[in-house]
Amino acid sequence: MSKYKFIKKVEEMIKPEDIATLRLIGPLLKYVPGRFQAKAMESSSKDNPYLGFVVEPYNTFLFYELIDLDWARRLIPDGFELEKTKVFSDGEAKYYIAFASFNVKTSAFAGTRMEVNIIARSKKTGLISWIIVDYDTNTLSHDALKGVIDSTTKHAVFTTDYDGNIIVDIVNPEKNRALIFDLDSQGAQMKELERSFWLEGNLSVGYGREISKNSPAAFAMKFDPKEVEKACKVDVSKIHFIENTWYPGLFKNEVEEALYFPFAQHYLSDSPGSYSEHDNVAEMIEEYRNLDLDNIPPYSVESLRKMVKVGLISNSVFITILLVIILFLIFGQ
Repeated sequence: MSKYKFIKKVEEMIKPEDIATLRLIGPLLKYVPGRFQAKAMESSSKDNPYLGFVVEPYNTFLFYELIDLDWARRLIPDGFELEKTKVFSDGEAKYYIAFASFNVKTSAFAGTRMEVNIIARSKKTGLISWIIVDYDTNTLSHDALKGVIDSTTKHAVFTTDYDGNIIVDIVNPEKNRALIFDLDSQGAQMKELERSFWLEGNLSVGYGREISKNSPAAFAMKFDPKEVEKACKVDVSKIHFIENTWYPGLFKNEVEEALYFPFAQHYLSDSPGSYSEHDNVAEMIEEYRNLDLDNIPPYSVESLRKMVKVGLISNSVFITILLVIILFLIFGQ
């Protein structure tokens, strides 16, 4: 693979016109029954099993130690079990929950996203896994429970300033939860990450028990291992907290580890409904190195367009029939 070819391919797969189309029709999808949404996603993933997925620079992780392990187990599907892991190669293994805040652009959506991850191990593959137990975002998203949904919050800020501060302010008033903090990135040093944690975790990304409907399924990323080889470790004393109201009592109040990636990370992600199911890191690396990038088709939103049309037509027909029945009952006597 020639230099930058993978990065350029991932960027090429992200088209503003497709993102704009999906952003426009996204709110209409709530009128489409879930089974039709699932069928459209499955059809789309057959045409192209990959999404271009770029996490923009400075994406930030805060790690807390879990203290209510029984509660944590209830948040993850039965196909996973809690796993102690190290964040950095010279760190201490603990049961962690991670708050990941970042700006992202993909073949399907672009915006700010904050994910709450419990670290576990897949009983099926044995891989360390990131389990997204919940999330907030100001753009479109998709999961098995809700299907395609519009933003969960309009208030989502992730940015930096001229002094090297990373600023996060993500609030969901409907669910009374927020993550608001800033941290000083100056002086942060690049450190080696725990290889198994970061490589396996990106091969096995699942959703929480409620969101996934207790599914053991996990999707995977394909990427250069150097994307997660090192990150900037942040001195936790340089984190200035205003508010973290997620899952009070589930984890310790103090941040155990904090880091950010000062560069953009480029991935090929499984499309919704497609699961690579790698058994080990070496298998993924071999597949990454042998990707036929020239023959990966562009991501298409055509199946979603058709789904919206079917949903709107079906609802129109239903409403028309209902009105006819009501008029007959009123005037037909």
